[in-house]
Amino acid sequence: MPLGVTLLELRRELRAETGTSLNPLQGVQAQETIDLLLARQQRELWDAYNWQHLKIWVDVPLTGGQAVYSYPKEMAFDQIVRVYISQVTRDAADVITSASSWSPLVYGIKAFMMHLGPTSTGKPVRWSNVASIDTTGPVPITNPVGQFQLLPMPDDNVAHPEQGYVLRFEGQAPLSPLVAPTDSCILDSKAIVLFAAAEMLATQKSEAAPMKLTKAQNYLRRLLADQGADKRANYNMGGVFRGGNDPDKSMRTTRYVDYVPN
Repeated sequence: MPLGVTLLELRRELRAETGTSLNPLQGVQAQETIDLLLARQQRELWDAYNWQHLKIWVDVPLTGGQAVYSYPKEMAFDQIVRVYISQVTRDAADVITSASSWSPLVYGIKAFMMHLGPTSTGKPVRWSNVASIDTTGPVPITNPVGQFQLLPMPDDNVAHPEQGYVLRFEGQAPLSPLVAPTDSCILDSKAIVLFAAAEMLATQKSEAAPMKLTKAQNYLRRLLADQGADKRANYNMGGVFRGGNDPDKSMRTTRYVDYVPN
């Protein structure tokens, strides 16, 4: 799987696939369009599948009495596949000495789950994305970077301050940019180039476009089979789960009525 190929080389491969001259001095005016096309193809592939070579885990310690947190820098909302929680004990040096087994959190917090009175506390069992809106100006502005909220709120164990919780985010490494000629792709360069070539040829109404698309699809199918990557099946507004392929249903979340704080 050719990874780490620079944008400069991707341009050259795309010219070859579309029958364009390999002389970089020719077609300079179309270079920006080519770069945008290659970058978009990588993003679409990154967004469509959970790539096994990009799988990462990020641990986030929780603070008692705090329900809303910023996402870790390595793991934005659209990268998350699953979230787990563990109860831990730390020593005086803040080193974890013991931890419970990891249990999955359910995605989704509905309006009826939130109390009007005192906030419920305990071991979190649900999480959800939270958007923030700036209303100080004449027009409300939505912050494009959200936070995540936990329910119930982690309890502040005054009697045992050495005990707490840690979240583990499982997801996909962030997508690296393809802007500068020296920027490198993090997905298979051949798949990126073939899909970009199929789109470019289709735009040019070339008869070779369907053949190139079939070639790209066949290559991607084999690539996914070899790597074991699965389609990303994230939370949808009417759905019941957020996560990728889950054959044994162990991570499948239940419907919203399964937990209502007292």
